[in-house]
Amino acid sequence: MAEPPLTESAPALRPKIGVSTQVILQPKWYKRVPSLGVDTLEINRRNSKLYFNQYFLEKVRRYLEGFHLSLHSATTGLFQELESFTRAELETLTAEVDICRFLGARELVFHLDPKTLTRSTKNRLNRILNHARSQEIAMLYESDNPIVADRVCAILDGFPEIGYALDLGHLNNGAGRNVLGCEIQAFLTRIKGRTVYVHANNNDGSSDEHKGLNSGTLDWRQVLDSLDLSQIRKVIIEVSSANYIEETRKALEDYLICF
Repeated sequence: MAEPPLTESAPALRPKIGVSTQVILQPKWYKRVPSLGVDTLEINRRNSKLYFNQYFLEKVRRYLEGFHLSLHSATTGLFQELESFTRAELETLTAEVDICRFLGARELVFHLDPKTLTRSTKNRLNRILNHARSQEIAMLYESDNPIVADRVCAILDGFPEIGYALDLGHLNNGAGRNVLGCEIQAFLTRIKGRTVYVHANNNDGSSDEHKGLNSGTLDWRQVLDSLDLSQIRKVIIEVSSANYIEETRKALEDYLICF
């Protein structure tokens, strides 16, 4: 018997098309964002300097005034063997919630390994989720590469209040490496009701290349056709080179023109 889809209500208008700051290689990346040609931005803290310093954040906020912002966490593994590392990661994620509130970013995208989840670790993460809720920040889970369907759904089942950020490249690698565990369409049916955010990129199905949408093997249009676009808040172009941005942005605009 097929498993029932996971559900979450998140009404929205047409998805906003944006770009990740990971393509900006300069230290003062916030001065370069107008060159991306979009009004929606995901700040990737793994690539873009965003210090825990109010004076610095105030300067960044002035440059990004008027942009629709989200934040990609710099955390890499919330629960680790060394307790001091775990505490540091959890404190970082908590502080990133506060950065979102300070800058006016509405979503915080983070990664989580389901193999590390126990009753204790769930309780610790729930404290951060409660803090984010109090600050009106949406916490969005993005699965690691490649996607394994049951792992994704286990986390979404365990944390019904979080949304799902679907990375198209990670999906293609899950299918291409034969680790997804089901057909792509079956996976999309299960996560359709929870998917509120998309990372747009493509690859050859074997590695996380972060190429443009039309430079890989995934039929991304069919994937988007299978999602509920009325729930998708943002589609973020997350590519390895600025050379892919304009082509991918146009492809998305053309796709969404009738939405």
